[in-house]
Amino acid sequence: MLKTLSILNLIIAVQATFLFFHFILKSKGVRILNRLVALLCICFAIIVTNTYLSLGDYSFQTTFIQDVANNVMWFLGPSIYLYVIYYQKKHSNRIILLNTIPFLVPFLIDVFLKWPWFSSVIPFIAFTQMIIYLFLALQHCMRYYKGARQFYNWILPSIISITLIVAVNFSLYTLRSFGIEILPTTTLQSFTSLLAFPVFYLAYKEMNASKNFGIAPKKYSTSPISKEKSNQYLKQIQSAMENDKLYLDKDLSLQSFANSIGISSKYVSQVINQNLSLSFSDYLLRFRLEEVKKNLMNPEKKNLTIYGIAQESGFSSSSRFNHLFKKNVGLTPKQFQQQHQTN
Repeated sequence: MLKTLSILNLIIAVQATFLFFHFILKSKGVRILNRLVALLCICFAIIVTNTYLSLGDYSFQTTFIQDVANNVMWFLGPSIYLYVIYYQKKHSNRIILLNTIPFLVPFLIDVFLKWPWFSSVIPFIAFTQMIIYLFLALQHCMRYYKGARQFYNWILPSIISITLIVAVNFSLYTLRSFGIEILPTTTLQSFTSLLAFPVFYLAYKEMNASKNFGIAPKKYSTSPISKEKSNQYLKQIQSAMENDKLYLDKDLSLQSFANSIGISSKYVSQVINQNLSLSFSDYLLRFRLEEVKKNLMNPEKKNLTIYGIAQESGFSSSSRFNHLFKKNVGLTPKQFQQQHQTN
């Protein structure tokens, strides 16, 4: 059993080292992200190398190697978190340094100063730090998942796997500190090696991605708008829809809407997309559907046919209206009207 675990850790160490050199030397893609993945890989190369030496009971394994392997764990959480948030918040090298350099302090203290009390407390602090960063990464993934599904639908499983493995490892380590040994020392030491698999999945996915780190280029990168200007345009757009009810015009298009409010159609589309994650047509549809629902429930509109209400609300095609209403509301217009008349 120990021999099998030893060989497995050696294979993981070789793979992690290969991936480290691949990403550190990679010229294509996003430089910052290349460095983050390289950092993750070298951390695991050190961790599993130490496990391999420990399981093999090699005489040249030293306490120094063990201490370094234990303390590189400080950089796993920040690396994963910074990698995950890059899609939404393109951070700089300064942000990376702020989230990694401070952890060199406990790293160096534990490796070189050998304070007994520090060595007994630091593992709990390190695990806590990693769990906090992983929680923030998960929170970010869930928050932005709908807006960047292509990026997060393969990142999220990796983060969940890493979080679960860390949580179980932390629980086993805590129980062990209280004298409750569920797994033998060698098996528990190898348990950390399982973290390499979701990291390898992430790394190889990046290596084979057709775009930079699986991230599609940001839309509108050639036509940036300041936050103040974007907010100003958004207020104008919302006012034209909510107060002036321009959506009632059956012939309204992006261009005619833009002309009526005096904003370039390019910026109208951009502001709606960036602030509301909607296309102009979807944004327009929302107002028309709400108008239809309001009128279907209005007793004063009972003399109108359903299609007559749809026309008043800006729809020009009966079949198109019925399809869109059922798709977005979950009921046909007639069913919706009957349901609310009954209630």
